[in-house]
Amino acid sequence: MDESWFRLVSDGVWRYLDEVVAHAKGERGTLAREAGRTAAAWRTLLRLHGGAGHCRRCRRRGLCLVWQVAIGYFIRRLPGQ
Repeated sequence: MDESWFRLVSDGVWRYLDEVVAHAKGERGTLAREAGRTAAAWRTLLRLHGGAGHCRRCRRRGLCLVWQVAIGYFIRRLPGQ
């Protein structure tokens, strides 16, 4: 997998998580806390699964399933959106 392509999509994932947390902070209360916790969990999971060429955890070439799910939900539009 091309490193520049991975950088582009991973930047999009981080940006999405940042936007969700920023939006939730305006809401206050439980929503803000849970959005922050969920985003932190995703960030940790994605860091554990490394970069473009080889997933350190899955020992797989290319995008592992963790990154595929993150890109699918945070970058692509889901049906009906």
